[in-house]
Amino acid sequence: MDNDTFLLIGSTGMLLLAFSIVFFIYLYQRKLIKKNLENQQIKDLLQEQETKTTYALLEGQDKERKRIAAELHDSLGSILVTLNMYADTLISKKPEEMEKLAKKISETAQLANEETRKISHSLDSGMLKHFGLEAAIHQLSEAVSAARNIKFEVNIQLHDALSTETSLEVYRIIQELVNNTLKHAQCSTIRLDLTHIKGSLNLIFEDNGIGFKKEEIQFGMGLKNIENRVNKLDGELTIDSSPEKGSAFIVEISTV
Repeated sequence: MDNDTFLLIGSTGMLLLAFSIVFFIYLYQRKLIKKNLENQQIKDLLQEQETKTTYALLEGQDKERKRIAAELHDSLGSILVTLNMYADTLISKKPEEMEKLAKKISETAQLANEETRKISHSLDSGMLKHFGLEAAIHQLSEAVSAARNIKFEVNIQLHDALSTETSLEVYRIIQELVNNTLKHAQCSTIRLDLTHIKGSLNLIFEDNGIGFKKEEIQFGMGLKNIENRVNKLDGELTIDSSPEKGSAFIVEISTV
């Protein structure tokens, strides 16, 4: 071959190499743009659900306040009015009548005490907070299932009261877990179990994704946020995962 032929082959090779590099960069950029778009969609989805959560909790709180106000007015209020009437008439009664009226006052006061205890127990029962948290979790699972074609199973058993602050922190922990899973796990199924009984709150979050080696865990922003929120509640986070066998995140919190 003459020099011109070698030059032509070399030039063609250089052009092919340059084209390959440009094509690789193009494909990589497309993949990067697609990944960023997916991450933005996940972020938008979770932000939308957080807004709905706040509304659910606030709406629930408003309903609970109205219910308690109605109980105070209709039940305890009427008892106290009766008690006040008895007290007003006591001073005008004859000695032989005072003992009978004093007994009625005592019985009415006992009734007021029982009604106060019942309302107090109702306030501590946390039904509103549970409703808000449970509704928010179900809304999140339904949104994820619809948007990402993932089967999201939820099992919630809340037998004891949770404060609004704890409810919000637990929800945000779940949000971070969902966010982390959607970005990295490549799963088709998520299962969430949340129980709160006898001062112990337990959260188990599992997926059937690609998993990872536990010794290779990198506490990036997602996992670090989860850890920080668990620590804020003085809880404990346990991570169990292995390649191709999914992941499990276990959160244990004492609420006593």
